[in-house]
Amino acid sequence: MTARRDKLVKVRFSQEEFALLETLRRTAGSEGRSVFIRRRTLEPEIGTRAIADLIGQVGVTLNTEDIAPKQLDHLALLLDGLTQELRRVKKS
Repeated sequence: MTARRDKLVKVRFSQEEFALLETLRRTAGSEGRSVFIRRRTLEPEIGTRAIADLIGQVGVTLNTEDIAPKQLDHLALLLDGLTQELRRVKKS
């Protein structure tokens, strides 16, 4: 069960700020403005660092001279982690 939301915050935006907010909201999906603002401010920071680390690990694996089947399994796990992180970022 979600806690009752009884605090109201009124925020004024300039036309440019509001246009940017709407653009960001639309690219994130079809969620409402309040859901978008709540997610972007209260959820953990977007994992761009984690994505960069995973891409680096994939690159290191691909650059090895002899790729053993176990390394391909490891690569598949890294790509799965990257996919999950990208999905998480897309939702926010």
